[in-house]
Amino acid sequence: MAAIQAFPHFGIFVRDLAHSSRFYIEGLGFERLQGGRAEVGSLLGEPNAVAVTQFIRHAGGISMELWTLESGDAEGDAAPSPSNLRGRPHLCFVVDDIDGVAARIEAFGGIVLRESRHIAEYGTLMFCADPDGVRIELVQMAGAWRGYAS
Repeated sequence: MAAIQAFPHFGIFVRDLAHSSRFYIEGLGFERLQGGRAEVGSLLGEPNAVAVTQFIRHAGGISMELWTLESGDAEGDAAPSPSNLRGRPHLCFVVDDIDGVAARIEAFGGIVLRESRHIAEYGTLMFCADPDGVRIELVQMAGAWRGYAS
């Protein structure tokens, strides 16, 4: 049986690579890794498409590829759409100060969805969004729950 051998990263398409890189690196503490430029027309089905990338990694072990196209514009808007859209991913970060991290998200161009704040037996949760509308779940732990690493 064929098997997945690794899960090295996941990617997020962004409108402004410099702005999104700053959001994650300076705002949320990710480390800048390798970036690059590659012709990706055959991958995307768009002749002459060139992708520009920035790989980042958090000390907790997760790696992401932020990428955009050198020419053309991003489709859609950056409004944080509802979480229940099919295929809609979200990022989840366990934090030590939910309000402090939410303030950093706002300071670096994201949105805090204060109305989403929820108290559960294992902690406080709240959704935010990055500058491209990617939902970010913040969890400040108050107890153990097997879905989150402690």
